[in-house]
Amino acid sequence: MICPVCGKSFDEITAYCDQCGWLFGNDITALSDPLCVTADDIRAYDLRVYEARMKYHNHINDNMIAVFAKKFSDEQLNLASNELIAEIFNSVSPMLGDFILKRLSDSKKRSFLTETDGKFLSIKNEIENYFAENESVMTGMNGNTVNDGLFFNGGDLIFFSNSNDGGCLYKMYSDSGEVKRICYDECFSVYAYGNYIYYCNLGDNCRIYRIRRDGTARKVLNNDMSCYITVRDNYVYYSSRSDRYGLYRMSVDGSGRKRLIADGARDHYIVGDTVYFQNYSRKDRIYSVKTDGTYKKQLNDDDSSFLNYNDGKLYYCNGSDNNSVYVMNTDGSDRKKICDDCCYYLNVSGDIVLYSNHSDGNRLYKINKDGSGKTALNRDDTSYINVSGEWIYYKNRKDKNRIYKVRFDGSGWQRME
Repeated sequence: MICPVCGKSFDEITAYCDQCGWLFGNDITALSDPLCVTADDIRAYDLRVYEARMKYHNHINDNMIAVFAKKFSDEQLNLASNELIAEIFNSVSPMLGDFILKRLSDSKKRSFLTETDGKFLSIKNEIENYFAENESVMTGMNGNTVNDGLFFNGGDLIFFSNSNDGGCLYKMYSDSGEVKRICYDECFSVYAYGNYIYYCNLGDNCRIYRIRRDGTARKVLNNDMSCYITVRDNYVYYSSRSDRYGLYRMSVDGSGRKRLIADGARDHYIVGDTVYFQNYSRKDRIYSVKTDGTYKKQLNDDDSSFLNYNDGKLYYCNGSDNNSVYVMNTDGSDRKKICDDCCYYLNVSGDIVLYSNHSDGNRLYKINKDGSGKTALNRDDTSYINVSGEWIYYKNRKDKNRIYKVRFDGSGWQRME
């Protein structure tokens, strides 16, 4: 048995090439003309591919895109716009099209997709780099999500709810700091995914909306009073306040809405095929459950809040112990306290734990993950701590909840204008 992509030989029948990621059998990319494959066909196939590959890798190793590239003839490449190529890539794995598109121009499109020697290696490296960067971004966004999701770091662009302008949705260019309004909706739980930004619209009973990055194609996706948006693998996960924080999932276009668990799921975070959450129906104990709603498990006995996932650990404020900061493994083992302060608005970013210290006038503090190096970073009444890049953003209750920012070393303190 020989892999048609990389040529590796197998002594026995297998469903998966562990060298390049090819999935044998039922392969939609075997169709003669990839431009004729519909987005619905690709999404249905993509789900099967994802489930199979997750058994072998932590991230999607999407060499299937290399197969698409192989099937583009020179004529098709000449006729296909970069936007069409990006759309096909996005159908296979959302957000990847934009990433690849940045590396495509009319002058180098053909060489990028049809180079002879390093053809598959080049695309494979692009994809692997993308997912490595993206997973880092996703991990960093968890602490923002449980702090009302005011900021989302999209790399070149940062999307945020601007409380200095009535909570309107804005974008900020990372390099220049220039800000532009995207729409006038009062929003929170901002999450960028693919070509769209998803958010809860306070002006419309907290229903979930999506809008293109340029402010077009604004669309309402559900009728729930929603919060805690996370988007993964073509699905929007959220908690429904209309249903006592029940955990729901729907496709990125709003179709296929489904309740995964009836238990209240607050401050949830998705790692692979597992959701970690505070169970509102069980006195905010931390639970885990599979993304299909099965294998629910209780992980602690604490009154928990501001749950964060970071580097294989779960961090939270323990209301059963004066809101001290605790950390434990994802199976609930090795539970320990790392901070005695009365803490709120927890946000774990990299090796740093950020929190609003109620024991010291709600000032912004940071500690290391082992509890050492406790340092105050401001003198403000701090809430809703968000992180993007080198900056910590927060609402200052001393100044009508306007957004302020400061660096991790305490420098650069200023109000956003």
